[in-house]
Amino acid sequence: MAYKIIVDPTAGLDIIESIEWYNKAQPNLGIKFYKQVQAVFKTIRKNPSAFAIRYKINHTATVKKFPFVVHYFIDDQKKTIVVTSVLHTSRDPKIWEERCEK
Repeated sequence: MAYKIIVDPTAGLDIIESIEWYNKAQPNLGIKFYKQVQAVFKTIRKNPSAFAIRYKINHTATVKKFPFVVHYFIDDQKKTIVVTSVLHTSRDPKIWEERCEK
């Protein structure tokens, strides 16, 4: 059974800001970025434990064609995956570490 994905509001803002940035850089590039993020979500839903744990119980999955990482944790009892951030790989790691501690 596939898990349900819950995107934390802060992670949602990460995605929106990145879409806007990419669309300013090149028309429709933000849409391509969003599709790649959705592809990662689809993969995570099917097999959430397949990705590496980077901090305590938090997993990371890379976004293809874009230098971004999706950070999430799994709640097996509720069959949910909570996405805490979708951040560019050049960002300070303390950002996602702080979000994971919530």
